[in-house]
Amino acid sequence: MEVYLVGGAVRDSLLKIPFKEKDWVVVGSSPEELSEQGYMPVGSQFPVFLHPTTKEEYALARTERKSGRGHKGFIFHTDSSVTLEEDLIRRDITINAIAQDSNGNLIDPYQGRRDINDKKIRKVSNAFGEDPLRVYRVCRFIAKLYHLGFTIEKETLDSMKEIVLSGELETLSKERIWMETVKALNCESPEQYFETLRACGALKTLIQEDSLSIRSLAEIQKKTENTEARWAVLLKDTKAIKEVNNKFNVPKSYAQLSEVFRHFNLFMSKVEFNPKMILDLLQTTDAFRRPERFIIASSTFNMIDDSKEVIDWGVLLSDLSDLKPSEELKEGKEIAQNLKEKRLETINKFIKKQ
Repeated sequence: MEVYLVGGAVRDSLLKIPFKEKDWVVVGSSPEELSEQGYMPVGSQFPVFLHPTTKEEYALARTERKSGRGHKGFIFHTDSSVTLEEDLIRRDITINAIAQDSNGNLIDPYQGRRDINDKKIRKVSNAFGEDPLRVYRVCRFIAKLYHLGFTIEKETLDSMKEIVLSGELETLSKERIWMETVKALNCESPEQYFETLRACGALKTLIQEDSLSIRSLAEIQKKTENTEARWAVLLKDTKAIKEVNNKFNVPKSYAQLSEVFRHFNLFMSKVEFNPKMILDLLQTTDAFRRPERFIIASSTFNMIDDSKEVIDWGVLLSDLSDLKPSEELKEGKEIAQNLKEKRLETINKFIKKQ
């Protein structure tokens, strides 16, 4: 039994960038042997095991054959005769197809180190086109490595376009698409993820309205690592915001902040505003019940546009939250109207102090 470190840990080590996870491939073994040694099986499609101590993933070397549509349309073959080279050739790009043995020696049959030196993202083989998820993965890797000078090799980009034309992207689950997307939002150049989705044609298969504010995303990534804020800025000019959030399967907190931010962005685009407009904004965005979300939206806006005189929204919301309707009022409409009048009066005084 031989064990090799593979994938991202080897790649990032060569690139001298931090990595958290380690993946291992086991050659010349079997599920029975690994189980006898205390490894715990996980996954149903192919034999992957967790190390009894480190809990890192150990996968038996395997080959695969396309058997149907989509990311899961493969038949996997694992036994002790599968070689390391056969396992590595099934991987997506060359810089992910480098292995390292227990002595630190690199096994690089598909020229991954050359592509690291040349700063190229290149497919390992023509089998690349069999898995539609690789379109999103390559887009994520360019978001991760673009700041280091990496580009996508033309033949690989052409293969991505062919996958798009095949219609197989439609077989991917929303959950898997979001998994790649949120990882890209965490990268150093998240805007490149969406630029490349657009360049290969994948974006228009996902959303009808391509109004993503990619330039603004590029700007704000330098100012915040908050992926919810990054997503909100990306969608700031998107009219069909609910549809886009649904297509990308974003979590509730991402969707809500993006909608609040869009309202705030539209409000700040006005030449001037009055107390009623401010109150309408606060009520529309549910700022009285969720002030912290509104404050995130306002502070995010200031990161991309500090040209306007800024209202101290935190202080204003604090002042408004202290207001109570007159005690003698009993009917609901009268109470609501009285509170509204007090809020408008407070906002008016606040504006005059600015």
